[in-house]
Amino acid sequence: MVMKYDVIIVGAGPAGATAAYQAAMAGLDTLLLEKHSLPRIKPCGGAVMQRALNVIDERIPPRIMERKIFGLKFVFPDSEEAEFVSKEKLGITVFRSKFDEFLARRAESRGATLLEEAEVVAACADEECATVRLRNGREFKGSYLIGADGVNSIVSRSLGLRPKRREPHSIGLGMETHVHVGEEAVMEAMNGRPEVLQIIPVKNRLSYGWVFAKKDHLAIGVAGASAHMHPLRPIFNRFHTRMESHLGIDLPIDKRYTYFLGGRGVLGPNVCKRAVLVGDAAGFVDPLMGEGIAYAMRSAVLAVNTIQECREKEWASAKHLMKYHDSCRQEFRGNFQVAEWFGLRGTSFAEWLLKKAEGHEISHKILAGLARGDIGYVDLPLIILRELPSELPSVIQKMVRSRISSQK
Repeated sequence: MVMKYDVIIVGAGPAGATAAYQAAMAGLDTLLLEKHSLPRIKPCGGAVMQRALNVIDERIPPRIMERKIFGLKFVFPDSEEAEFVSKEKLGITVFRSKFDEFLARRAESRGATLLEEAEVVAACADEECATVRLRNGREFKGSYLIGADGVNSIVSRSLGLRPKRREPHSIGLGMETHVHVGEEAVMEAMNGRPEVLQIIPVKNRLSYGWVFAKKDHLAIGVAGASAHMHPLRPIFNRFHTRMESHLGIDLPIDKRYTYFLGGRGVLGPNVCKRAVLVGDAAGFVDPLMGEGIAYAMRSAVLAVNTIQECREKEWASAKHLMKYHDSCRQEFRGNFQVAEWFGLRGTSFAEWLLKKAEGHEISHKILAGLARGDIGYVDLPLIILRELPSELPSVIQKMVRSRISSQK
């Protein structure tokens, strides 16, 4: 017998698990399908910003949290640096295997049915219901379907929302590794400040590297626009060698993990009859920093809100589900556009801007606001115009001191 649910969610990452939690809490009969057995490896630097944690709205268990984040340090190709630190917590670092399982079990504890080792190979939707088929031949039906199965989404391709073959220009590419070095070496490598994430823009490429501290591991990796990330392994190897010199410790590599970053976002079709895409499957990734967890979790909330409304009114058409797409456009589009504009200016522009901004109180306020979700990129021009008058005397002083120093 084919079982039918109110909503079927494919993929138990942050987007899918959040959707399952929200749906179960709303009283919907919810099925969450995960391709692997949990916990499973998920390539990711593991920085979860506060705006993502706000969606969870509950205390993260200590076993999940590796480090609290209080700042960002940008290390430029000329080895100069710009650091921004906040008194407020900006987020945490995690191992995605633990974090994702926590979210999935959280949804299960609220009534969602979690089925592991359930690889979806096909999906379809018609007037009656949405149907998914697993590799083992089992089928499940639901009134609604949420595709949360990542950038390589089977759901999106089965429903015709994405082309059968990947479009290289619309995705990003990355490689990372987690290196066990011990707590003492973590402190040494991070100059005693493991709470500050290190971001390393790559010269003349739309890409960046990172070093994130865990308790006794360092996550290091590179990612960027796919056109700028070939050949990937040599690019990563050069970055790895540079980081060994920069951090002053050996970084023995056990495994390298390659992964894709989503694209298209609010520009792509993310809705059809009875189905929506969320998270990486929809391409909701920050074009500037490559961060996607917060957008994944927020899109999941918006998706379930729309599905709830449609279910109450017995709606299932793409036209009615477009409310979800419109909500995402309203919340995300402006931020994506501003972030993309900054990203396309290149490394030199970022280096000039961040060096100028370092040390100004407004810069630290902006950093905290962005990380915590209080503001978005689209709010920056207005905030700068509003705050600049009070900052102007110190800005002028710094400019004068800089000019005098350069003339000595």
